[in-house]
Amino acid sequence: MYSLYIEKNISSEDFLKKVLKKYHIEYDIFYNENRKPYIKNNPIYFNISHSGDYIVCVVSDKEIGVDIQEIVYKEKVVDRICTVNEQKQEITPEYFTKLWVKKESYVKKLGIGLSYGLQNVDTTLIDTFDLYKIDNYYISVCY
Repeated sequence: MYSLYIEKNISSEDFLKKVLKKYHIEYDIFYNENRKPYIKNNPIYFNISHSGDYIVCVVSDKEIGVDIQEIVYKEKVVDRICTVNEQKQEITPEYFTKLWVKKESYVKKLGIGLSYGLQNVDTTLIDTFDLYKIDNYYISVCY
């Protein structure tokens, strides 16, 4: 179970304060070795992402990841980030963006960062994603 918060035109720091205030949390943010933020000695997990004017935050009682991205198609990187399984379907801007946000939310959930390599994440084998569309953006929550 998680809660997803979406806003526009607010700084990451102000948005995170606003969201965590709902949980009555006095907190200091710490970062793991891959720069994933967490709250020490607290059972609340969160993740944050932004793209364009949008910012999203997801809060849960277990590890969680979120990513938001405006719909794009970067043909030059398809072979570098998409697995063979993922390339069996026609790569459209919508499909490409869905893959991208799923992969990024997955590595963010694990706290391993992009250095893990998005090509190592096969979204056809993972079913713990929720996808949302708002305006010209996709949001993926990996739980």
